Amino acid sequence: MFIERLTLSNFRCFGPAPLTIDLTPGLTAFVGVNGAGKTAVMQALQRLFGITGDHRRLRRQDFHIPSAEIAAPLQRSFVLEAIVAFPELDAAGAGGAAIPEFFHQMAADEAGRLKCRLRLEATWTDDGSLDGTIEQKYWAIRTFGAYTEADCTELKATDRARIQMIYVPATRDGASQVTAFLRGRLWRAISWSQGVRDTFTDAGTTLNGAFAGEPAVDIIAAAVRRRWQEVHTAGTDTTPLFRPIDLRFQEFIRKVEVVFRPDEAGRERALDDLSDGQRSLFHLAMTAAILDVEAGIVADPAAAGFQDGGVPLPALTLIAVEEPENNLAPFYLSRIVRQIKDLTRGPRAQAVVSSHSPSILARVDPTEVRHFRLNPADRTARVRPISLPPGEEEASKFVREAVRTYPELYFARFVVLGEGASEEVVLPRLAEAMGLEIDRSFVAVVPLGGRHVNHLWRLLTDLDIPYATLLDLDWGRSGGGWGRIKTTCTQLLANGVQPAQLFGPHLNAAGPVVVNVEGFDAAAPDNIVGLNQWMGWLNQFNVYFCTPLDLDYSMLQAFPAAYQVIEPGRQGPSPLGDPRTAVLGDDGLPHLYGPPQDAFLRWYRYLFLGRGKPSTHVRVLSDQDSAVLAAGAPPEIRALLTSIVARLTPAAPAGA
Repeated sequence: MFIERLTLSNFRCFGPAPLTIDLTPGLTAFVGVNGAGKTAVMQALQRLFGITGDHRRLRRQDFHIPSAEIAAPLQRSFVLEAIVAFPELDAAGAGGAAIPEFFHQMAADEAGRLKCRLRLEATWTDDGSLDGTIEQKYWAIRTFGAYTEADCTELKATDRARIQMIYVPATRDGASQVTAFLRGRLWRAISWSQGVRDTFTDAGTTLNGAFAGEPAVDIIAAAVRRRWQEVHTAGTDTTPLFRPIDLRFQEFIRKVEVVFRPDEAGRERALDDLSDGQRSLFHLAMTAAILDVEAGIVADPAAAGFQDGGVPLPALTLIAVEEPENNLAPFYLSRIVRQIKDLTRGPRAQAVVSSHSPSILARVDPTEVRHFRLNPADRTARVRPISLPPGEEEASKFVREAVRTYPELYFARFVVLGEGASEEVVLPRLAEAMGLEIDRSFVAVVPLGGRHVNHLWRLLTDLDIPYATLLDLDWGRSGGGWGRIKTTCTQLLANGVQPAQLFGPHLNAAGPVVVNVEGFDAAAPDNIVGLNQWMGWLNQFNVYFCTPLDLDYSMLQAFPAAYQVIEPGRQGPSPLGDPRTAVLGDDGLPHLYGPPQDAFLRWYRYLFLGRGKPSTHVRVLSDQDSAVLAAGAPPEIRALLTSIVARLTPAAPAGA
């Protein structure tokens, strides 16, 4: 069984329109920038399934306050609804016994499958007190869709405990309330032998007696007793005693502590003496270990040394880990994710992990990711899954690997899709030189603008992340020039751009008449006017082209004196061979370039073919004055960077 989906309405940063988040049976990752709503979902799950009273307690802050609200109402309300599914029923031979009896009594039918619908409704009323009053109803509803009170069964505290959420917050402490609860639950369930109990009683009595027999202790006890009896004359509680060992066995086992050995000096180290990162790791390890033990208890409590029915174990444990990257080196994250996934392979555990760091996203599958983003218009949270190409093996694999390799996509305010690593070096440096406020932390430049770029456009559109694409025109190369224009238009059409938007009486009569993508095949390769016209036209779709070849050639043309420098120990461009064939390829069109371009092509071959392109740009740009770079930036790069700033700058309010 697992929590299949969670619906929130008017809870914290979630507005009045119900928003449903689908969860996976194993691990679900909540990703997004700070303040996007990830913690709010964790808190919603705590209100439904928390293991402590504090986790379940409703607060005034849980009720959503609209950003445009002028006057506070006398009442607010929210609704949380969780759907519990039972995929184990799909197994061959599985019957009703596969569902715990408690859930069987509350199960409802949804499209032929038994599921459990749990709904928490809460109302806050301003009664004149500081925090107001909160009333709540927690129901199991035996139908889907509209329901009446007859369809509802109230959930008691013992019923709620059938699903328990273990919350590991961003600030972790191995001695926290959650860990203490888990330890206490298991300690109470152990079938303690009489020998252990007798040994504890005998040893405790002996220690208490020895302690009380110390002369100094007797002097202190007598002084306290005398002063106490002077102010307290009742017939009970007249004699205070100092007793270091509590002889109540259950109190004794509740206070069991963890120590680690050895430390650098060969001694034991207390949990509080560990570093923040070590305590984080231990908290996670402790949670995993307890779930392992509980699995053994379910299989055979007597063999595991526990009482049969000593402590009712939950039918489902939801592990919620907030920001596991806090206090931990990145290489630990693989171990943590692997351990969490291992725990959720069974039918009794499910996990959610939240993160605002790209470091964890390379370790989870894109289908497990739920992307959080705050709508700036009304300050409410949006949650969306990652869109993968359906039914296309190659494209789906490409997008999966792309987002795992460049997880900064999820956290960017703007994404520039380029075709290579050069863009990651050149664009930020030119933006800095031009005085444009483009923070590399918020504008991600990723080399994913080639094949399958339409799927990445769709992905970013679904996530509501603005983007632009910088492509190579590759004029003169096989498939370049008009071929690149055709490919771009094909991908725009695949991404939902209407043909009427793309083709029509928009272009100058001097350009080619193109009414569909096949029309580009008839365009003359040397039609520079038409190419420039179409490249400018595609800017409105946030697509820009480096001309005539790629970004490397554009920078070489823009700053020839800076790039045409022979490095120490090297011989410079070779005069041998045809530079056009070397750069354009055997299937290229060398006649498109004249003798004036041969010098540039030789330097291009020397600087960028057969060696690292980014290193060349780093070497050159680091020595250039910003004013020189700003004045000479290639026009297409200037247009791209200017558009990024314009789209990131909030529009001024009307009438301002």
